Amino acid sequence: MIFLAAAVLLGTLDPMDIHSGDFLDLSPREALTSANEEYGQQNWLAAASEYLDALEIDPGNSTAIYNLACCYGLMGEEELATLYLKRSFAAGFDNLALANADTDFDPVRESTLFSSVIDSLNTAFTDRSERLGEVHWFDAEQSFFYRINFPEGFNPPEEVPLVIGLHGLGSSPDNFMRIWELIDNPGFIFVVPQAPYSIGDDSYSWFRGEHGTEDWGHSLVLDGEYVLALVEQIKLEYPVSDVYLFGFSQGGCLTLYTGLLEPDLFKAIIPAAGWLEEELIGTNRLSGTTSMQIELMHSPDDMGVSFDNSEKALSLLSENGWDIELHLATGPHRVDMDILNEILSQLGLAGN
Repeated sequence: MIFLAAAVLLGTLDPMDIHSGDFLDLSPREALTSANEEYGQQNWLAAASEYLDALEIDPGNSTAIYNLACCYGLMGEEELATLYLKRSFAAGFDNLALANADTDFDPVRESTLFSSVIDSLNTAFTDRSERLGEVHWFDAEQSFFYRINFPEGFNPPEEVPLVIGLHGLGSSPDNFMRIWELIDNPGFIFVVPQAPYSIGDDSYSWFRGEHGTEDWGHSLVLDGEYVLALVEQIKLEYPVSDVYLFGFSQGGCLTLYTGLLEPDLFKAIIPAAGWLEEELIGTNRLSGTTSMQIELMHSPDDMGVSFDNSEKALSLLSENGWDIELHLATGPHRVDMDILNEILSQLGLAGN
């Protein structure tokens, strides 16, 4: 009886109504994509509404709850920002360093309500860390899956180009492979591997720890080895001619790192909305001693990864002799398919 009373108070759907389960037909991934686009265009209220829609479908998505808190922070709504920040950590969000430094909360950070919650979270994390002990990592072999698509008329043993696609933070091979349907007449094998670190339901990251830390840098090195090993595996299984590397956001950073690590392996690399980890690459690898092309693509309106990153990469790498071009994308933090198709056509990989 207690259970039934609680259910009535929560407004339980009628189990005999054919439309009660219509929410199951909705896609949380599509809802989040829409929310992220609104956020990228600085439409904070619209983004908040979209995040709430996504959370109706997937209420346990702690990252979406955190992003919702960010929207309220940007709108200066201290009570709502604080409420959803607490809810995000209650749901499992644990990037306290981000919450401490996130500029999205600057409009409310000095308020008594918000600062008290941040202080309590810091205290709780310190206490938990002391109870649980220090975190250390060790490297071990592990299996990861990838999605693969073949060009129309693929006819082994005839060799065709290979493009490795590296998704961004919070994405997955299933999500990133949707690009395939938007490419104009692709003439290559397209392989999308899964990043190694799970951060939620069907959401992955290429890096562990905070940016700039030793753990983060070490994971970048391991990621580079992972991508190179994947290329060799695909070449063993399928007839491959030239190899290309394409990545978005985190994947764009990894694309630049891996391409500069082994430039003789790649005909061209396409870092989209990425950045250059100059210190981790090393000055000896910055000199353009091979014919590998670098086709940067980035939008000046990108709020996820600053456009300045691509401008800096263009300046530094062009000064060091690389064949590099910056293609101006449009819109928020996303893959601009018009520009990507132009680049792929320019490289002879797609189009007529």
